Amino acid sequence: MKTKQQTILEDFTEYLNTSPLPSRVRAGASENTIRGYVHDVGDFLVWWKQTEGDDLTVEWLRRDPFALNKKTIQDYIAHLERRKAAVGTVLRKVSSLRAFTRFLKDAKLIEHEPINGMRLPTKAEPEPRGLSDRDRSRFEAVFQQPWLDRTPKRKRTDGVEKNVLEDAANRLVRDRAIVFLMMYAGPRVEEVFQLNVGDIDLKEKSGTLYIRKGKGLRERKTSIPLPARKALQKWSNVREELGFGNDKDAPLFVTLRGKPGERFAIRSMQNMVTESGKRARLEEPVTPHILRHTCAFMLRQAGVDIETRAKMLGHSIETASKYGAPGASEIEKAAALLDHAEAA
Repeated sequence: MKTKQQTILEDFTEYLNTSPLPSRVRAGASENTIRGYVHDVGDFLVWWKQTEGDDLTVEWLRRDPFALNKKTIQDYIAHLERRKAAVGTVLRKVSSLRAFTRFLKDAKLIEHEPINGMRLPTKAEPEPRGLSDRDRSRFEAVFQQPWLDRTPKRKRTDGVEKNVLEDAANRLVRDRAIVFLMMYAGPRVEEVFQLNVGDIDLKEKSGTLYIRKGKGLRERKTSIPLPARKALQKWSNVREELGFGNDKDAPLFVTLRGKPGERFAIRSMQNMVTESGKRARLEEPVTPHILRHTCAFMLRQAGVDIETRAKMLGHSIETASKYGAPGASEIEKAAALLDHAEAA
């Protein structure tokens, strides 16, 4: 024999199959979504019975539609928080209850909206992350040898094999210059895309990067660390050997296949960085922005003050404070410095 709770859950399930959800326009939802919503609402109904002493039924709501109100659901959220439910879990259950109250309103069982004005927990903003020293070492190692996805099976005498090897070697030099610039100087991928030959100034013991149109169309000038300078100098040499010229207004990074000499596209840079992470067998995908985070982490670890980091990366002080925040292990090390500081 079905319980009254089972009956209302079955009606709710049928509603999900045929009606748009609060966050959707089209009717219907995937089986996983429906299963999750029904499970969450089922948990709420169990809590309701434990709290009120009886099932929440259609008959109850017809007698007293305001029995389901904001205070009731707020109490349920407090119950979840006391049980140490994760913020994401609480928000998911509230989303399920929002769909449930929409069902009750469409069924004319309630006319109010119990979830309006709820005090909901907020997810902590995830800290920007970069590559760890170990992952960075794996990532950089990918650029030690040319990428040859299809090596000729036998020697060719017509120069084709030589051209394939040279092309791969040149692309490696260009791609290494791009990722080392992102990782050690921290420009955004859009800023790297816009760089012209005249925007870098390489000297024996220093280097300067000019960002002409940064975020918010702001210009800035920053220094280029040695690893990036070396990679850029090698690319500049190859670029000249390939006959792309030294016009200051010419694009710095260019395509080598298809239409050689055209500005290397943002999407191509993004794909190259992601492929590099895959070749390094890193667990998480690598993006140009993660390389920028890596630069921020390294600057902080090197003891660079926040004002200087902000200026180098083209950030406000507030934004710079989110990049390169100390990790748990570093906080533990800092605390350990006081282990023997007891005064008496």
